[in-house]
Amino acid sequence: MFKEEVINDRLSIFRNDKIHFLNSFEEDVRNGLTSEKKFLLPKYFYDERGSELFEKICSTKEYYPTRSETEILDNLSDTISERNIDKNMIVELGSGTSVKTELLIRSFLKERNELLYIPLDVSNIIIESSRQLNENYSRLVINGVISFYEEGMEFIVSRFDSPKIILFLGSSIGNFTHEESIDLMRMLAKYMNETDRLLIGFDLVKETKILEDAYNDADGITAEFNLNILSRINRELNANFKLESFKHKAVFNKEDSRIEMYLESLSDMNVELKSIDEIIKLKKGELIHTENSYKFNKRMINELAERSGLIFSDYYTDEKEYFALCAFRLKGNL
Repeated sequence: MFKEEVINDRLSIFRNDKIHFLNSFEEDVRNGLTSEKKFLLPKYFYDERGSELFEKICSTKEYYPTRSETEILDNLSDTISERNIDKNMIVELGSGTSVKTELLIRSFLKERNELLYIPLDVSNIIIESSRQLNENYSRLVINGVISFYEEGMEFIVSRFDSPKIILFLGSSIGNFTHEESIDLMRMLAKYMNETDRLLIGFDLVKETKILEDAYNDADGITAEFNLNILSRINRELNANFKLESFKHKAVFNKEDSRIEMYLESLSDMNVELKSIDEIIKLKKGELIHTENSYKFNKRMINELAERSGLIFSDYYTDEKEYFALCAFRLKGNL
């Protein structure tokens, strides 16, 4: 099921040869835009242009999550390493470019002769980032896994039985509903042993203006990022969305404790998607929902842990308490 590509004696990539997406881009776009309440899945933001724009978003003065998480890792990576001194293996879900993870890797290597890093992602992006880390650290062994999370975790624990710390950084947990978050954490708990730790990044609840400004930057980069999904549909599905006929909208829903991101139609229109033979009708003011980003407090995080069979182990935050890295262990284990 998993095929190994050996790049060198410290770097291998394992690819799940049965990886497939249950719905294609075409099917997901059709389902979303023909629903009564229209939506598009946020995973489709990240074409080449979308990925470039997201990197720019992370550098805007309003977008605090990346800076806040990096601050925690800058200041506390050594502490995290010391508290996990028995672990010589880091597994990371959705590792992407592994930029922030490098701060942890550096700290772990200070007190270990060798470290095994296993980035797990559905994207080939881990290949290039793994090559770079491999060049930078001579005592780092990397076994990248290209797979969906559960199949990937099952493969990892069947092949490696060392005590491990599992990372899910970048507030990605906020893009899941609470039930989806619990399902994910339960799945990970299933592949943990009594000494393992799970480290997850959570964006914390704060003033509404700070939250909304982070998704409405003055330079309009987040707006361009949101609108780019329509450019992708135009390009890949031969559609005729006019981007100037839509407005980016991001608001904080206090009741559900989440930022909701939309594209708002500025006029009545019919949009033709020739590749899938669909005509989408939109009314002026109608919204296309593109993303949720949940914000958490300690009570909410503890509830997720309790329902997942986990319990708080450690809690790390930045100076402003904008962001938290929370470590969990299995219930009943020290």
